[in-house]
Amino acid sequence: MMGCTITSGRLDTVLTKLPILSKLTLGLTNISGPTPVPEHFAEFSSLAVLSLHSCGLTGTFPSWIFHIKSLMSLDVSRNENLCGELPEFIEGSALQELMLSRTKFSGKIPESVSNLRNLTILDLTNCQFYGLIPSFAQWPMIMWVRLSGNNLTGLLPSDGYLSLHNLTIVHLGNNSISGVIPASMFSHPSLVYLDLSQNNFTGIFLLYPNISSSLIEIDVSFNKLEGPLPDLLSKFVELEFLDLSSNNLTGIVDISFIKKYKELSYLSLSYNKLTVVEEDSNHSYIEHPIIWGSGLGLGFWLGLGFWLGLASCNLSYVPKFLMRQRNLQYLDLSNNNIEGHIHDWLWRIGDPLSFSVNLSHNLFTSVATNLSNRSISELDLHSNKIEGALPLPPSGIVTLDYSNNHFNSSIMPEFWSRISSTNSMSLANNSLIGEVSHLICNATEIGILDLSFNSFSGSIPPCLLKHNKRLEILNLRGNSFLGNLPQDISKECALQIIDLNGNKLEGKLPVSLINCRMLQVLDLGNNLIVDTYPQWLGALPLLKVLDLKSNGFHGPIDCYGINKQTHLFFPELQVLDLSSNSFNGSIPSRFLKQFKAMMETSSGARSMYVGTTVKTTIASLNGTSPYQLYYRESVTITLKGQETTVQILSVFMSLDLSNNNFEGIIPNEIGDLKSLKGINLSRNSFTGEIPPRIANMLQLESLDLSYNQLSGEIPPAMALMSFLEVLNLSYNHLTGQIPQASQFLTFPNTSFLGNDRLCGKPLTRLCETNHAPSAAGTPGSHKELNWEFLSVEVGVLSGLGIVAATMLLWGNGRSWVYWHVGKFWLQVLQPRICRRRR
Repeated sequence: MMGCTITSGRLDTVLTKLPILSKLTLGLTNISGPTPVPEHFAEFSSLAVLSLHSCGLTGTFPSWIFHIKSLMSLDVSRNENLCGELPEFIEGSALQELMLSRTKFSGKIPESVSNLRNLTILDLTNCQFYGLIPSFAQWPMIMWVRLSGNNLTGLLPSDGYLSLHNLTIVHLGNNSISGVIPASMFSHPSLVYLDLSQNNFTGIFLLYPNISSSLIEIDVSFNKLEGPLPDLLSKFVELEFLDLSSNNLTGIVDISFIKKYKELSYLSLSYNKLTVVEEDSNHSYIEHPIIWGSGLGLGFWLGLGFWLGLASCNLSYVPKFLMRQRNLQYLDLSNNNIEGHIHDWLWRIGDPLSFSVNLSHNLFTSVATNLSNRSISELDLHSNKIEGALPLPPSGIVTLDYSNNHFNSSIMPEFWSRISSTNSMSLANNSLIGEVSHLICNATEIGILDLSFNSFSGSIPPCLLKHNKRLEILNLRGNSFLGNLPQDISKECALQIIDLNGNKLEGKLPVSLINCRMLQVLDLGNNLIVDTYPQWLGALPLLKVLDLKSNGFHGPIDCYGINKQTHLFFPELQVLDLSSNSFNGSIPSRFLKQFKAMMETSSGARSMYVGTTVKTTIASLNGTSPYQLYYRESVTITLKGQETTVQILSVFMSLDLSNNNFEGIIPNEIGDLKSLKGINLSRNSFTGEIPPRIANMLQLESLDLSYNQLSGEIPPAMALMSFLEVLNLSYNHLTGQIPQASQFLTFPNTSFLGNDRLCGKPLTRLCETNHAPSAAGTPGSHKELNWEFLSVEVGVLSGLGIVAATMLLWGNGRSWVYWHVGKFWLQVLQPRICRRRR
């Protein structure tokens, strides 16, 4: 039945007529619609082979199928929406092959899996299993063990592997397995592939003298292994893949050790504490065609391509042995101390079809100005000290990063014609000048464009916003672009991040921005835009950051269209910055009620960055699959009294309405935005009291209400805001005593200056006796407590508790309770109890 198109209805109908079915293979079959596994499969008492991989199965896999006595092979892999758990296995099971990879099978692997004595293949890759890793030494016939991509824990047994004569593949990567890697695993006579990467293995990387000559792949990257590289590594004569990156390995490594590997095609020593050297200490480079293809007889120099990762290996020069290479596909020399000119021969050692080079985070000062006619597909030179004109990239370049250097020229027109196939380009943090040519419109494949923090001028090419169907990230921050934004943005807009902060843009916001339905970040701060409040942007379903600070926005916050039936305005907004504009009027309570994401507490939430992902291979050599280059957006906000640039976590929330002309009371509903980390309402004309409900904001770290017309007392319950690090209530008309407990004792007097009727520490103005709690109390032992007085106070508190419970059920009564109970505690009970303990 392989290759048939079967509807879910026919699957049930047809198979029920085959009671003695022994083999059912529907792998890659197009079963239309979400299809559960039929329960009656368990009734096929003669079924020996069941293959349903890549069929789009959903629902829960029937556990009875595991107990079919005749079943020898079960494959339901690559059904991403299929759930299930492993059952308790009985003795005498005939099961030989169990393949569940890339499904949502979960739970613990039962100890009874040891009853599968005939098991030869176990593949649970990329499922959701957790708990202790099973000891596969209990399966005498086992050939493949693939458990990567789960959350398995525990230790690997120290022995028992040598008795598994058929074992060829052990893949345990991307789990949480700990302890020491058993040295006997590297001595197994038939083991070919060993992947222990991305775990928590510790200890010395130890090998026994009886090294196995059969190993082709060893991957122990992203662990915590220590010590020097074992000399016995050279005994793995058949090795093709060796990844030791991202550990704590130490010592000096002579790179000539790779001469021993005649088949090696992948080597990464990156991100350890190693120092890589060469036998020949003469670092001079002699470029002469006669040496090409000659020399050491290494298979990888004559082979089909080679990956080499020597990032963070304390290199001070480009290794000379690379001059003899002809088929290098990936070279990572980043995060070293290599300085001077990037030699031209380096561009000639790559594979003729594709060559990725990462030389970032070094001390290079110059490079050839024309890299044409090269095979380079991905080039990363960011964070060096390269000066002069911007090099012309090779035609067909896919990923290009020249950021964080000292380039100081205009961009030649030919440059733009060479990036027609580029999907990611960053020229950020240089000193580039001139206009961005309209020829950039020919770069129709570009997904990330970052030209931020240069000195570009002129208008922004309209095509970047109007017609580009692939552009996801546009960052032109910190330049001198001027003019209006295009008003006719395409409905096919794919932009997720638009950052135009710090330019000279003017005019109005284009209403057609509403076509960018994937937009997460819109940062137009520090421009010359003149417009009214763009409430219509709230219809963007994914918008997380809106920064309009320091422009010419004016008028009231108009929340037209917001009512009880509308829930689509700013549903995901995390950061709103309207500071330093000319907004006026009051803050409507419904304006605050629309920010649902700010109301949700973030406890237990996974911290994710706002950004997007582009597949590339340039930045890492830690695996054969394309590296996920993750672009993380940052935003500059005023937090804790200072301008701070932060990368935007999914749990970071802030609200800044400072330096406007707002007036009226601060709505009590602001206290419902419980996920906010920072609030800045300073330099307005707000009146009335500090909203008592603001004490509900237990995650708040920074609160600035300075330079307003606020009056009344500081809500006593604010003393319970334990995360509050920065508080500024200065230059208002606040009265009464500053709370003398908890966080308030850590704030400086500048937090309260300019309030003539405010008293108590840290101000020098003392409160009157009837306002101030006693600091010393009555003499006596601190161990004694006057229970007579305390019983009266407890009785009063109990009565208040009954009233408070009733009031809490009434929404408007909560604020009254928070205020008065907090005040009662700070001014009456706490001082009395403290006095009697002294």
